[in-house]
Amino acid sequence: MPDDKLSGVKDQRPTYVFKGRSPAEDYLEIARIHHREAKQLLEGAEQAKTEERPEEYSLLRHLWDEREKTAIEFEGAAKGENTDPIVTQILDSLEENREPWRPYAPEFLSEEQLIPKVVPVVQDLSLKGRLVSAVAWIGSLIAH
Repeated sequence: MPDDKLSGVKDQRPTYVFKGRSPAEDYLEIARIHHREAKQLLEGAEQAKTEERPEEYSLLRHLWDEREKTAIEFEGAAKGENTDPIVTQILDSLEENREPWRPYAPEFLSEEQLIPKVVPVVQDLSLKGRLVSAVAWIGSLIAH
């Protein structure tokens, strides 16, 4: 089954390595970046709260919470408590979004479902246009 293939991938160590650094050091660096971004988001949320912008405050608080959770996951990966959070997140989203395949079946509308065609009534625009130009001509005579 496809789940068996993905379960082995989650447990693997990342294949990329920066020269002269261990994966734990990289995870800690990424965690520090996430903590720094979370701090900026929290400061922005507090500023939005003091300026009475509740929607912005709640959005920034939510982003702060998610950023902190990600930082904690990276710290756990640096300690060896869990695997690479990015790979885990990608694989989890693939599993959640996977739907069983179904063949394409186009839907056709029946005659009753179609919108009835209505032919617009054509008005005699020549009479209307002459009337408008006559009113405009009379208006110009009065204005002078």
